[in-house]
Amino acid sequence: MPASETLTHDNAADRHRLNVQALAWKKRSRKIARLRLIFPGLIVGIILLMIVWIVVQSVINSMNVYTTSGEDIRMTNPFYTDRSRNGERYEMRGLEAVRKGRNSQIVTLTAPRLEIRSENTRPSSLEGAAGVYDDAKRRFTVNKDVTLTSGNGLSLRTQAADVDLQNAVISGNAPVQGTWQTGSVNAQGFRIEQNGRKVLFYGKPGQQVTGTLSGAED
Repeated sequence: MPASETLTHDNAADRHRLNVQALAWKKRSRKIARLRLIFPGLIVGIILLMIVWIVVQSVINSMNVYTTSGEDIRMTNPFYTDRSRNGERYEMRGLEAVRKGRNSQIVTLTAPRLEIRSENTRPSSLEGAAGVYDDAKRRFTVNKDVTLTSGNGLSLRTQAADVDLQNAVISGNAPVQGTWQTGSVNAQGFRIEQNGRKVLFYGKPGQQVTGTLSGAED
């Protein structure tokens, strides 16, 4: 074989080898470039998942107002119904209920809601952030951001209310603001009987009950 043909053959082989190496290097470069994008994305995704998980756990834990032990009984979306001595039916609900000990008569509730129903009258409703139900005494206490709507259209806002479930009486000794169609009232305490047909407001010593009725001071 002439020397010129041998040189040409060697040059072609070198060019082919260089092309193969160049293609392989380009593939590796593209792979490295993709990995440089994927890895930071994975890291950011993992961090976001951790943040979301922490937030979810915080929300779930914040809903558990009361801690429990191994002897406690926990129930989600509880529902309880019964009647008072006068025949009013009441229904109690919540996000979660915890009985403090298997033999305890005390049940704590998260975000409780109570409805009292009587014949020929719209139901009265009471709800708040937390509640405690005493099964033995048939009493129910609601605390923090308490709102109450009685059967006669009266709406109350206070921070604590106590319910005598045997007699369907709702009362409170915390400052209360009340509104209805014809006026409003500010007082230091209240008492509601007969599903809103009888409502009393009172003040502490030296403090008066104030309000408006049909636009005029009462």
